[in-house]
Amino acid sequence: MAMSVAVAGQTAESPKIDTKHLQIVTSSTETGGRRALVVDITPKPTMHVYAPGQKDYIPVSLAIDPNPSAKLSAPRFPKGEKYFFKGLNEAQLVYSKPFRIVQDITLAPGASQGPLTIKGTLRYQACDESICYLPVNVPVTWTIPNR
Repeated sequence: MAMSVAVAGQTAESPKIDTKHLQIVTSSTETGGRRALVVDITPKPTMHVYAPGQKDYIPVSLAIDPNPSAKLSAPRFPKGEKYFFKGLNEAQLVYSKPFRIVQDITLAPGASQGPLTIKGTLRYQACDESICYLPVNVPVTWTIPNR
C-alpha cells in the first residue's frame, strides 16, 4: 500500500489493509523537516493484539527493510492496556482499541532526489475471548515524495 505526502505537516493515508483481525493504514508525516512513518491499527470487535513487553505471547512489531537512503529510529508504541483473561486467570498487556505506531526517519544526505519507497513488515498475534490465532506478517509500504 503506497502513499505520499502532498503538503508538509499533513498526513496522507494509504488505502486500508484489512486482515481477519485488524484494519491497518500506513501514512507518513513531515513537520519542520522531521519525517515519520506511521501505522494506524484498529483491532476488529472482540480482538486484541499483544503490546510490546507482554511475555509469553507474540507482541505487535514493526520491522523496516534496510534502505541506504534512510536512517530509522526505533518505533514508538503507545502504552498497552491491561486485560484480564478469565480463561487463563492472568493479566495481559494488549491493544484492543485503535492505536498508532510511529517510526522517525532521516533521509540520507545526497540520496536520490526521486521518490523513496520504504518497505517493512507488521507482525502480530491476535486473540479474542476464546482463542489466539496464528501470528500474521503483513507487508507495509510508504512512498516518500521527491526531496
